[in-house]
Amino acid sequence: MRCFVTGGTGFIGSYIVRLLSEADHEVFVLIRETSDLQLIEDLPITTVLGDVVEPETLDDLVPSDTDCMFHNAAIMDDWGGKSKYFPVNVGGTENILEVCRRKDIPRFIQTSSTGVYGFPNKKEPIDEETQWNPMNAYQKSKAESERLVFERADEYGFKASAVRAPVVFGQGDMFTGPQILERMKDGNMVVFGGGDNTQSYVHAEDFARCLVLAGEQIQNSAGEAYNVGSFTCEFRELLEAFAKELNVEPDFQNIPYSLGVGIGGFAAKLYEVFGRENAPLITSFRVKMFGSEYEIDWSKAHEQLGYEPRWDLESTAKDVVDWGIHFKPR
Repeated sequence: MRCFVTGGTGFIGSYIVRLLSEADHEVFVLIRETSDLQLIEDLPITTVLGDVVEPETLDDLVPSDTDCMFHNAAIMDDWGGKSKYFPVNVGGTENILEVCRRKDIPRFIQTSSTGVYGFPNKKEPIDEETQWNPMNAYQKSKAESERLVFERADEYGFKASAVRAPVVFGQGDMFTGPQILERMKDGNMVVFGGGDNTQSYVHAEDFARCLVLAGEQIQNSAGEAYNVGSFTCEFRELLEAFAKELNVEPDFQNIPYSLGVGIGGFAAKLYEVFGRENAPLITSFRVKMFGSEYEIDWSKAHEQLGYEPRWDLESTAKDVVDWGIHFKPR
């Protein structure tokens, strides 16, 4: 296929680009003037300069005979309001969808998030039929952008699919993994409710593989959304695996879950009152993100696309530490 990838220089996008290249697809990657090409600079790809929020730059950049659009460009964070996320995550998606309409591109694959479900905090696994209940502006932007993709696909007549991931780890991660490692090395890592809550996680390569499978098998994936994951474990088990690779004692501070949610909510209101742009150390979102029960069911991707995770807890922990010990989180 001739593939066009937005957000291809970032964490998830770089894995998409690499897997497409390794499968001998022709790959075009949208970059900005500020883009860091470190993660994809060794690949046989074509880069084009533009921005998803500047639609006037896009028509001349996307080849008319593109077979598949992989839309990955997005702002990902856990702090900030609608004005931070919606212009890129929703507006940028709408701009790319319009390009697909004008260029008659037949396939559209959306990088989505299990954040569309919010944090149900229940023992039952979360499947694709779980009710949506996004919590913050980021999750709401991902929910809205996914809705937009399927609406426009029906309206414009192309085939679309979306893949939803929980917390993503792996080399190239600028935030979550390195932040956890830094706190563990400093001895100030916190667990909520003892850390015995079960959660699912995904390695970025597994996530990207499922996205590529959805694009390659559009006859199966059209009109469908898929959850993806690599492994499921208790949050404390995840931290213990990191500690083992870091060669540090797995010593964590514990805050009761409900107390953590309350502290996070109070801190958020306080920061808003004083106009603080940076997030407080504890937010109710972060407490729910790592303190809730959050088991993902990815059997649909396995059954319909043949998806099989290649990463487990131990290999992911080693990969995260190999990357994180040389990288200071943003």
